[in-house]
Amino acid sequence: MRRFLLRSGLFVVLVLVLVLVTAPYWVTAVGVPRQLKVFPGMELGLNLQPPLHLYDRDGLEITGFLNTDQLGTSIYQVNLFGWLPLSEVVIDVVPLIQVYPGGQSIGVLLSSDGLLINQVGGVVGLDGKEYFPAKEAGIQPGDILVSIEGHNLRRPEQVSELVNALAVERQSLEVVVRRQNRTLTCEVVPVKTLRPDVLGRNMAAYYLGIYVENPAAGVGTMSFYHEETGRFGALGHTITDSLGRPIRITSGSIVEASIDSIRLGSKGSPGEKIGFFHGAQDAMGSIDSNSNFGIFGQFNGSFKHPVFTKPVPVAFAHQVREGPAEIYTVLSGNRIERFTVEIVKVSNQAKPSDKGMIIQVTDEFLLRETGGIIQGMSGSPILQNGMLVGAITHVFVNDPTRGYGSFAEWMVYEAGLANELPAKQSVS
Repeated sequence: MRRFLLRSGLFVVLVLVLVLVTAPYWVTAVGVPRQLKVFPGMELGLNLQPPLHLYDRDGLEITGFLNTDQLGTSIYQVNLFGWLPLSEVVIDVVPLIQVYPGGQSIGVLLSSDGLLINQVGGVVGLDGKEYFPAKEAGIQPGDILVSIEGHNLRRPEQVSELVNALAVERQSLEVVVRRQNRTLTCEVVPVKTLRPDVLGRNMAAYYLGIYVENPAAGVGTMSFYHEETGRFGALGHTITDSLGRPIRITSGSIVEASIDSIRLGSKGSPGEKIGFFHGAQDAMGSIDSNSNFGIFGQFNGSFKHPVFTKPVPVAFAHQVREGPAEIYTVLSGNRIERFTVEIVKVSNQAKPSDKGMIIQVTDEFLLRETGGIIQGMSGSPILQNGMLVGAITHVFVNDPTRGYGSFAEWMVYEAGLANELPAKQSVS
């Protein structure tokens, strides 16, 4: 009998230890969050069911709504049977953030002047040896190529034309690049090599050992604008170079874009907005961050939205629900239109991460005109229940009616609109 009681007691102890060790995980599994952010005065009840009970720091059981009147952090205890502590719930009452939803088509310029240096590589000279002229001069990938021998650069083809015209008489060329906020002057010695022309004939030409890209990244969509600070967010995803690497933007800008036509999307072939935009002299704003959640920066001048006369609240990630929603974007000219979508899946994210939700286009007109989500629609704001909940990021290539969206909460953190920021995802 004593042995049986000893074994029974040991079993109970082991069960209790197992419950305590795994408690935080299965408490979360039954729908009890570990941390929540709420607005002041927002009604919040956790609706715990017996045998789970909720207590405040003074040991008083909470049976109704939690107190969210005061800004700050409160910690509550989840107990089993009212006496066995399982986990804590942290409630942060934070200021309400309100922004104007976007929807405007924008052109993205990675640099106000010059060309983006994508790669720095080698050149095989006439002697068969490999040389690295740009690298040896101190030029790095991500630099902006501003000028060669005083000639400002706007188009990639200018580089080859200038180098071959000037290198005949000069042993080295003065190359000006911009790196972050610094302007650097480098002396680069061009290397003569043989390269096949369009007819396959080997022709002698001079090279600097750099690969450049046009600073225009294309057409996208504005996501939101914050009136008090002038901050904006757009695109909803990182801008990358031709090799898929995030680009470090040092002096980028956004300009107004106009949509001329739409290339219809289909399975395996995403559609595209086709439009044009002006140069840097007509910049609407400057870009200072290129992150996993889009581009962010400072808007110039006043912001007017044809649909929203007042800003709307930014939803927390935990407030987004599966169900009907709406997006705002441009299909023709500069006219922002509203279209219906369905949020079909919401990821449970407690910290910043992209692909927070999956949306499906349900608007018959939008499906007929575009086939669903198309290139250039990235950044289009997603609203639900009068709140900004996210922005479109990517389309499903095999199903253009569906795509991913990022949570608006993470985007406003990246824009610097919250007092306490999580670890930023910025690559700039």
